Amino acid sequence: MIGARTFMGFGLTLALLGFVVGVRDELGPGLRTASALASVIPGSPPTLLTLRPPPRVTTLAYTTRDGYELLADLYEPSDASNSPAIVLVNGVVPEGRDYQVLVDFADGLARTGFVVLVPDALDYPNYRVFPEDIGVLVRGFQALQSRPSVDPDRVGFIGFSMGGSLAMVAAADPEIADQVALVATIGAYYALDAMLRAVTTSTVQAGNGFEPYEPDSYVWLVTRNTLLSAIPDEFDQEALFHLFSLQTPEPDPEELPKWDLGRLGAPARGVYELFTNRDPAAVTPLMDHVRSTLPGVLESISPDAHISRLQAPVALLHDRGDLYVPAQESLRIFDRLGGEPRAQLAVLDVIQHAQLSAPDLSPPVLLGSFLPGMWALWHFTYDALSRLSGGSHAYQA
Repeated sequence: MIGARTFMGFGLTLALLGFVVGVRDELGPGLRTASALASVIPGSPPTLLTLRPPPRVTTLAYTTRDGYELLADLYEPSDASNSPAIVLVNGVVPEGRDYQVLVDFADGLARTGFVVLVPDALDYPNYRVFPEDIGVLVRGFQALQSRPSVDPDRVGFIGFSMGGSLAMVAAADPEIADQVALVATIGAYYALDAMLRAVTTSTVQAGNGFEPYEPDSYVWLVTRNTLLSAIPDEFDQEALFHLFSLQTPEPDPEELPKWDLGRLGAPARGVYELFTNRDPAAVTPLMDHVRSTLPGVLESISPDAHISRLQAPVALLHDRGDLYVPAQESLRIFDRLGGEPRAQLAVLDVIQHAQLSAPDLSPPVLLGSFLPGMWALWHFTYDALSRLSGGSHAYQA
């Protein structure tokens, strides 16, 4: 999920950028967007960007590829015409498109000249993702392309956390793969296997071995709900939701006597064995077994199964200390795409998991990591959004 904490140093930096924007508007959308980021930092001083007219915000109703009726908020600059556009995909938060930080960011992007669409997901309020959420994003992308205010050749995705992973899968969809101008992700995962290994064994793969990695309990909540919701048998699904109701993947000892594990079907049995396993080397065969009993479910929301069809350039941002998704995941995406120039990667020490934290402003930290990190964040934003605004299309070697 994307969040923000009081971060005055960052706010002051972006306020200065906003002043430059007010004087030299021609410096481009990337710089304007960097100043717009100040809008999501509580307590940061206002920038001159706030003097720009607020965007028009309308709510669109559209039908997803799988026939669901969903809503999306559209942010259009008051003077939008043939403008670049962004599908903004949040991580799993129950507020959905009404999450205030997301609203502020969409507003800031729109004030810089981008048309922004923020679609709902199918069931974020229950902390879960469905394979059909990919169809939500594909249709949202097409709906945004069709707007009179949008240049259909300059439409891309920005995704936070799991939303970044879903955005990559959607951008690789055959319906739109050759039309996506850019995918930018913040704290995305490459393989769902890695996330399940992290939450069940507290490790991450490193070379030929494994190293400790303790993800936030929120990751367990989302992966558990997502995987259990895919089990087709209602009895099995209910049983596992009761058995794994705790904040960790340990079965609830009070629930174990109430359920006959011998009644579980093959899909539920495979998931049970995966959740109770603590050996990181055993995760891959256990995942293979789950795939055989729930075909297509895991692959549907895991970028590693789709990245070979991805044609758009990709910008990746990750924090070394991310407690939700290990930074190795963005490195794996970067390597799989062949590195630069097709992919851009920035690994920082200032954003945590798509959120800003109050810095230690002691001179060694300020000069050693904070200011270099802020410069890298600005540069990443400038490059990615300038590339989108310039109409970069499917990657050409």
